[in-house]
Amino acid sequence: MASPGLRTSTRPLPHDMAQLRDLRDAAISPDGNRVAYVVRAPRFDARARPSPEDTRGGWKVEQQLWIADRRGGVPLQLTFADQPVLAVRFSPDGRDLAFLRRRGAKPALHVLHLAGGEARPVDLGEHEPTTFEWTPDGRSFVFLAVRPRGEAEEQQRWKRGGAVAWHREWQPVQLFMVARGGGKPRRVGSGSDSVVSFRLSPDGKRVALVTAASTDPYETFTRNRLAVVRTSDGRTERELVRSPSVIPLVEWAPDGRSLAYATTSRGFSHIDELRVVRTGGGRAVDVAAGLDLSLVTFAWSADSRSLIAAALARTRTALYRIPAAGGKPTLLPRGERNVARMVADRRHRFAVAAGTSARAPTEPIVIDLATGRQSAVASLNPQVAKWSFAPTELVTWKNKEGVALEGLLTRTSSGGGSAPPLLVMPHGGPDSVSLDSWHPWAQYFAARGYSVFRPNYRGGIGYGRAFYEANRGRLGEIELIDIESGVDHLIATRKADPDRLFYGSWSWGGYLSAWTLGHSKRYRAIMVGAGVADVAVQYVTSDINHGAVADWEFKGRPWSAPEAFERANPSRYLAGARTPTLIIHGQNDPRVGFINAQILHRALTDLGVEVTMWAYPREPHGFDEPAHVQHMFEVWAAFNDARLPR
Repeated sequence: MASPGLRTSTRPLPHDMAQLRDLRDAAISPDGNRVAYVVRAPRFDARARPSPEDTRGGWKVEQQLWIADRRGGVPLQLTFADQPVLAVRFSPDGRDLAFLRRRGAKPALHVLHLAGGEARPVDLGEHEPTTFEWTPDGRSFVFLAVRPRGEAEEQQRWKRGGAVAWHREWQPVQLFMVARGGGKPRRVGSGSDSVVSFRLSPDGKRVALVTAASTDPYETFTRNRLAVVRTSDGRTERELVRSPSVIPLVEWAPDGRSLAYATTSRGFSHIDELRVVRTGGGRAVDVAAGLDLSLVTFAWSADSRSLIAAALARTRTALYRIPAAGGKPTLLPRGERNVARMVADRRHRFAVAAGTSARAPTEPIVIDLATGRQSAVASLNPQVAKWSFAPTELVTWKNKEGVALEGLLTRTSSGGGSAPPLLVMPHGGPDSVSLDSWHPWAQYFAARGYSVFRPNYRGGIGYGRAFYEANRGRLGEIELIDIESGVDHLIATRKADPDRLFYGSWSWGGYLSAWTLGHSKRYRAIMVGAGVADVAVQYVTSDINHGAVADWEFKGRPWSAPEAFERANPSRYLAGARTPTLIIHGQNDPRVGFINAQILHRALTDLGVEVTMWAYPREPHGFDEPAHVQHMFEVWAAFNDARLPR
């Protein structure tokens, strides 16, 4: 897939990082021979000049629909309009593509005939779909949308001047069905719960609904229920999960007789249960029991007798074939890429997935569900092949408690014969993992002469349940022990210069940056990216980090266990901070509120610590705007470079 106009360099620059293309959605044709996918492509207009109207710094972002043959060939771009494409699905006969694309400010459903012609919008009235599927017969669509407000509701809203009842601000999402040609959508289901996700049965007569009490992100993330509903009249046929649980994945068996769903009984992110239930009756059986896996995605085999599951296995993802009736799983040959969400074709012979390797950003790949073999469909960023890549190696060590740990070290080639500077970059979460995969930050700083250390500390996933649970009630403390012992190991083995140590990361990695700021003075500079500075403030302001999530992580809440929050609070330990600090935060961050950056900046200013803070308008928890991405790389690198000893 060509990338015209992209400047390439053997040493990636901030501008190169901001131009990287990203895969946003992918679908596979019913026969498994073609893949349609959505590409987000930032472009810089070299002719752009500053103006009051331009808030994007001269950048433009396109999001277009492409199609490619599974077996190779030149991909074809299908859409060219300014409005971004959001999602894509093949029709059951493979002749058409339906996709969501904005029309003005609203998402709208379109159908494109692959033999030729313009895409046609589907009339959904006032409904604004967020996701959709074709029915198996190709005659209708089912989609999720918030029920449009009626005239009386709009009048009441107008009368109160737009005032919102804060305790019930979240409008429920409902499932609707509409004829392929458009018309008045019909609701599928009943009750007041909000639909989080859905899966149609192979015959289209039933739909599996994952629901929550509302669209509050906390509810949709932590408190799901699962039921099977008839599409004809919306009546509930069977409730499969009644008690609120985490249910991120649900898939029907090809024969329609079984349903599989991923969940966990303890915690939220270590998804270690893969339950299979016969839809005609019987209890759900965890077919992954005893594996201690952290599931990423799964798909059914063609014969409905097994499931192919991708799971985090230390620093890689691994594919397992798991019998649907229970039994010993089979580890499939490891592919070159780590994979994310798999979507199978209609015959369950192949699945499309997002795949990434240490040398390639995310791209659409196809997985043979019989063998596990992977094949790339298209390269979204061919220019990176010209970059000088720093090798990444697995590092192992033991902390002071004797716990065996691992991490990834991306080694710079700019160190000469001496130990190089080291940038410590822990992952976020904390319930996440550093994978041996494409990492633009690591490659960027390695090209600038820094080795980059990404430690897998306890509290993360990919290393089993005991590892995941180890930092409960000891947040900050456990991570510090593990990470600092890894840095000690790199210094002892001459892979890092003790006089040129740097630290910086994002989200929970930003929390660890703030925590380390108050617990260590050996770093020359620390970057706190979208980091938590006050855990009680985080509890109040975050979209998901409260309630049962805090019960799990802190073993309580600020009002019932104030000592647990005080003990884990980075701001409590800042009095001894001395390290020059760079703070980077988006002003529209719902996950880690911008107030955390303000608290940290005020504290360090009062304490006389050298501090620089950059606030980025409109940005959520992860940056979207290319001008901001480029600027972030520039200021972070300059901040560290200025503090290297001469």
